[in-house]
Amino acid sequence: MLYRSWAEINLKNLGDNIKNIYSYVKKDILAVVKADAYGHGAVNVGKFLEKFKQVKYLCVATAVEGKELKDADIKKPVLVLGGILEDEIDIFNQYGLIPVISDFNQLELIKYLKKKKIHLKFDTGMHRLGFYKEDIPEILKRLKDIEIEGLMSHFPSADIDEEFTKRQIKDFYEIVKTFKKHGITPEYIHLQNSAGITYECPYCNSIRVGLAIYGSKPVKDFPVPLKQVMEVKAKVISIKSIKRGSPVSYTGSFVANKDMKIGVVSFGYADGLPRSLSNRGYFLINGKKAAIIGNVTMDMTVVDISDISNINIGDEVVIVGKSANSSITFEEVAELTGTIPYEIMCGISKRVYRKFLEREENEAVINTGSR
Repeated sequence: MLYRSWAEINLKNLGDNIKNIYSYVKKDILAVVKADAYGHGAVNVGKFLEKFKQVKYLCVATAVEGKELKDADIKKPVLVLGGILEDEIDIFNQYGLIPVISDFNQLELIKYLKKKKIHLKFDTGMHRLGFYKEDIPEILKRLKDIEIEGLMSHFPSADIDEEFTKRQIKDFYEIVKTFKKHGITPEYIHLQNSAGITYECPYCNSIRVGLAIYGSKPVKDFPVPLKQVMEVKAKVISIKSIKRGSPVSYTGSFVANKDMKIGVVSFGYADGLPRSLSNRGYFLINGKKAAIIGNVTMDMTVVDISDISNINIGDEVVIVGKSANSSITFEEVAELTGTIPYEIMCGISKRVYRKFLEREENEAVINTGSR
């Protein structure tokens, strides 16, 4: 392969995750493909999800992200979670994007849209975006010729705070009931995210999921079987021996305590490898852990291959994924770096070539592209 680093996006695994999630919740899915589908490639992921009846919407963060999907001739409706700004009105009109409206300024802009269909967002405790329940009377006054297709809120702590999350479910129900009293029963009522689908929310008829469809568990005991969709790989570009006492990489933060064999891997922080993995992370080569030694650099990372045999220049190195009987997940990388798997996924840079595959064994390439 021409590329020194690449990400294999297994679309079959993506499809299996969609089916398994739907089987568990039996609710329509609003699939989150913002941030380039969490680094997986929004256009290719979006095109693949077109075939699934369970997926009713593709969700993005901005109008420009929605434009990218529509320019690729994706037919599914696109929901812009970040709402609408005045200078985005033309994009919404040209591409038929649906905005999430979370304040009165955005609600006022709807009069300029050709398609007056919206999802209303309410703040039930995250205190980022959203109306309050007390705003409902004023909202109702301004709803002339506007279709409320969806009502929504958002869980900020479903993975760590059960009591807080259950209170949100109860509070949002009061909002939903208030609209029903005024004859408004939206087609989509969505509150649950990936971590939230384990909570009972009988009045919600749809879910809004991102992380789980890409195969990462939002909580350790997540009950839905998931398959990791992305594997990240690179090549060995140099092999050499160093003597005991030799410093490695910038600042010499690692000093060899014995004679060692090292490999240089063509993957660094410009590719999305957190620099905080310096002297603490590892890659997989031939099914074995190769410890990162020295500081992670922009384009390359040095690993200890003293105990790994049969390594040659050009060999495959697994940054995230499976190698023989060993594996490393986005969750594990995130734990090592003190962050969340979302950040690691989204951080895989554009320089890393995306290879889209459909079979279980990653054999059938259905589309390729660096994005």
